[in-house]
Amino acid sequence: MRYLVYLIFLGFFVSSNACKKNDDPNSLESVTKIVEYTYPKNDGPYKNPLKGWNTGWWKDYDYASVGFQYIKWKDFEPINDNFNYDYVEEVINRPGSVGRHLILRLYNDWYGENEVSDGGPKWLYSEIGVERLRDQNGKYITNFNNQKFISEAKEAIEALSIRYDSDPRIYAFQLGIIGYWGEWHSYGYSEDFYLTDETKNQILGIYKNNFNNKRLMGRYPWVEPLKSTGDIGFHNDYFGPVPHSDEFDESVSLGAKWTEGPIGGEYPPQISENEFNQIYLSEIGETMIEKGHYSTMKVNNACENESDELCDVFMRLHRLMGYNYQIEKCRFQEKIFNGELLSIELEVENIGVAPMYYDWDVEFGILNNQYEVMKIFETNYKTSNILPGDNMVFRVQKSVADLSKGKYNVGVRIVQPNSQNEKSEVWKLDSRNTYILFSNELEVVKGYWDSQNALKGGWSILGKFDIE
Repeated sequence: MRYLVYLIFLGFFVSSNACKKNDDPNSLESVTKIVEYTYPKNDGPYKNPLKGWNTGWWKDYDYASVGFQYIKWKDFEPINDNFNYDYVEEVINRPGSVGRHLILRLYNDWYGENEVSDGGPKWLYSEIGVERLRDQNGKYITNFNNQKFISEAKEAIEALSIRYDSDPRIYAFQLGIIGYWGEWHSYGYSEDFYLTDETKNQILGIYKNNFNNKRLMGRYPWVEPLKSTGDIGFHNDYFGPVPHSDEFDESVSLGAKWTEGPIGGEYPPQISENEFNQIYLSEIGETMIEKGHYSTMKVNNACENESDELCDVFMRLHRLMGYNYQIEKCRFQEKIFNGELLSIELEVENIGVAPMYYDWDVEFGILNNQYEVMKIFETNYKTSNILPGDNMVFRVQKSVADLSKGKYNVGVRIVQPNSQNEKSEVWKLDSRNTYILFSNELEVVKGYWDSQNALKGGWSILGKFDIE
């Protein structure tokens, strides 16, 4: 879908000498005229990668660019030292996550109505000898403090990192494996089975030593050792109008922990639909997202029907989360003469609540009138440096001497690294989840994967210039 581009010509002359060719080819004084463009602003696109309401399990919502899935240890390692990566691929390819970037959590114990200890491999107890304690309701909890458990957990975490630490589909791994649901708590049991600080530190170290490329997310930002470890994000698995969520948001906000890693999570099933709708029917949701600097969140879908009264605010909060890049202005020449350099300056503001936690590639493109790419100009800008409220100016100054005279389009795109390169393996990501759109009314060249698995398109068109 193309959006109308409004171009505001300001007739800006650089200097009285601008009509003369300057001896320095890198000087802007060699330019005849520079035009400044502004573009109508909006709240953001329907979907952008690595942000917004996410989906999970077997539900599939089009607006979601992120999926969340649990990994059962017993299915990942059904036999000791025999890791089943096919099972992880089945998890990734569920309807709620296929084609999206994934947040994954490995777990051992699950406390549910029909499960006694849903995720732990049988050999862990029968062969290795790790103890389990059973409560009066028939539920089990593992002795996570047992060094044999920690040793086996280390091997499982290492196996996941070897395969998935560089996988382009993975957004983050949550620090799991210990506590119910992998949430680092074991409330209600004997002190002998409480998680010790030593256990937490060992598991934390295992994750941080093995995942060097993917972001990590911990559960409790106000509890040691996660409180002080740094360089991780957090997941609030009790998101909603409840005191626990307030405590989470307060800790994330006061400690500026959101600057070091993504903030996300899910709502608790104990909260009724009426209670949760307070998030949409009041300003609670916006306040929570801004204070907690959330990039993603798994909640009940409130937009099954676009005519539903909750849909508008649901999508507004969806766009509010994470980064949100809005173009303030763009400047480049209206004409290029033989031997001159094309100079582009693009000023972008992050109007979102969080940074982009990975450095994606910022590229400028020269496209002909059929939107075929004639040249691509790469840059070295770091998108992770653009905090909320920050402005960044992207600049390029390049030769277009090898192009024939005529009219050309200037485009810009922010893309996932290596997406634009030819590759032997299919990424299995929807192409739309590999490039970022701006919160402006711009004409967009839709992205797609070509036959060589390289991303084509994804360009936001900034305006036109002539080569004479």
